[in-house]
Amino acid sequence: MPAGHMNIVHSLTDESLESAAKVIRSGGIVIVPTETFYALAANPFDATALRRLLAIKSRDTGKPLALIADSFDSVRRLVAEPSHTAVVLMQRFWPGSLTILLDPLEPLPSAIVGPHGKVGVRVPPPCPARDLASRVGGFITATSANLSGEPDPDLVDRIAPGVREAVELILDLGRTPGDKPSTVVEPVDDSVRVLREGTIPAATIRDVLSAWSNHESRNIPGP
Repeated sequence: MPAGHMNIVHSLTDESLESAAKVIRSGGIVIVPTETFYALAANPFDATALRRLLAIKSRDTGKPLALIADSFDSVRRLVAEPSHTAVVLMQRFWPGSLTILLDPLEPLPSAIVGPHGKVGVRVPPPCPARDLASRVGGFITATSANLSGEPDPDLVDRIAPGVREAVELILDLGRTPGDKPSTVVEPVDDSVRVLREGTIPAATIRDVLSAWSNHESRNIPGP
């Protein structure tokens, strides 16, 4: 879908969500509030839409785009059997602002897996972005609606004009919770590698995994 027909909507209704969903289904890009900041939402399985999104952000193609999912069930359809560590994180922190790197079941566009071959995904708390994901097959891109390297925007007015003007639709619903982005982790054995510390402190994640590991070790049958 070509740019140049940007529309701004100031209310969250079935009609506005369906308008946004139609844009994404047709290969376009929507600016939508998440539980943290405003994001650029596109169909993560449409390589053409992803290339355009990266160009809008002036983002390095080597930095993969994370996804927002509408549910745990959608994630399970996308990824291989997750490790015990990943499952613990999902059960404890989803819905929530924790992006987990997981192995996809099938090859995905390079823009969302990058060189590591994993896809980063989160199921956020209830928010317009999650509602939108549910209308377009379960997933949207979740990258902030900023130029690469610029601050994450919690208001539409703080989004660079060039970014605003390049999309088809903006859901302008006021200030988002902001503060920090999602925390990004990669499960490694019984622990995690923290790639970005955000809303959820790394220490909290490690405490949860430590408690789980201690519980499991106490329940191992004896000889």
